[in-house]
Amino acid sequence: MPWEERDKVELRRLLVEAVVSGRLSMSAACKEFGVSRPTGYKWRKRYEEEGLKGLEDRSRCTHGVSSSVDPVVAAAVLADREAHPTWGARKIRKRLSWGDGEVPSERTVHRIIKRAGLVEPQGSKPEEPKRFARSRPNELWQMDHKSAIHGCWSRRAVPFVVLDDCTRYLIGLKALPDKGLASTWGSLWEMLGEFGLPEAILSDNDSIFHGLQGPSQLEVRLMRLGIKILHGRPYHPQTQGKVERLNATLEIDLLRNGSFGSAEELQAGFDGFRYDYNFERPNEAIGMDVPGRIYRPSDRQRPSVLPEMEYATGLVLRKVHKDGWISWGGYRISVGVGLNKELVEVRDSDTEIEIYYGPYRLKGAQIANLRRLK
Repeated sequence: MPWEERDKVELRRLLVEAVVSGRLSMSAACKEFGVSRPTGYKWRKRYEEEGLKGLEDRSRCTHGVSSSVDPVVAAAVLADREAHPTWGARKIRKRLSWGDGEVPSERTVHRIIKRAGLVEPQGSKPEEPKRFARSRPNELWQMDHKSAIHGCWSRRAVPFVVLDDCTRYLIGLKALPDKGLASTWGSLWEMLGEFGLPEAILSDNDSIFHGLQGPSQLEVRLMRLGIKILHGRPYHPQTQGKVERLNATLEIDLLRNGSFGSAEELQAGFDGFRYDYNFERPNEAIGMDVPGRIYRPSDRQRPSVLPEMEYATGLVLRKVHKDGWISWGGYRISVGVGLNKELVEVRDSDTEIEIYYGPYRLKGAQIANLRRLK
């Protein structure tokens, strides 16, 4: 409900009355009226103290480090800090600027939360290495399995994270029963259906994401969708710095103090975290904007069923054995168990051969080094 469509004071009154009457929670009312929760708390406090007069606009000038701070502003700051205890002054001030009330300086916001005893002393932090982001949404996604969570229910839960590299938009955050292909691919397939196909996906070298002798089963399916597969350097998690930073935020904001009675409760917590991360939490990496404002789904739509890899007629094709090898010219050539029952193309010369899966070159080998079938 845009503020311009009706008198501002009247809209503020309706928001406050909806909350005071119990018809809507503060979060639901702020969402309906298109304002932030700090703004909603501010108008409620002003209305309770001053009536309709308190709902009129005031000066938007900042007060810097003045000793006197508007108690309504302080209440809004502390309300946002209470809702997001890990946020600092910069993020809270950015949220306040999205409303239509007074915006204090970042220093004033810090002073408010510090005086309330909500700032923990911290030592100096080492300068973080520079990060490089892709230039447009869906040029690259990052995906990762976080360490398993063992709750009070019978089975563990494995968080599966997918993040857009450019906008930091959290594509998906799912509590999976394991790291297996069925659960991981099922979740990723749904995300691809909702947001379209990225150009490439970056992951670590876990076996589900990266096969040893050839592509894993998940990699093979991404190849069939025309998605390029990238992997971080072994033992260098900074290659996936953005998703690792997200994992740290998830741990601090939700998992560290969370208590979940079931996997369903955990997933509900994930859903709430994902909404806040995408639409509420200002992100320094994107100029203190929120990912949900700048992310756009891919123009490449996911097909309804996974397509088969296509080959032109006249090529030399071989079907991959269940143990991950093909036979050619009396030789056994390993291509990886992820290609079980798939067709691959063999290109040979007098001295070497090359193996392709569709347009993807899998390997090349000198014929003299191949192992003959017995």
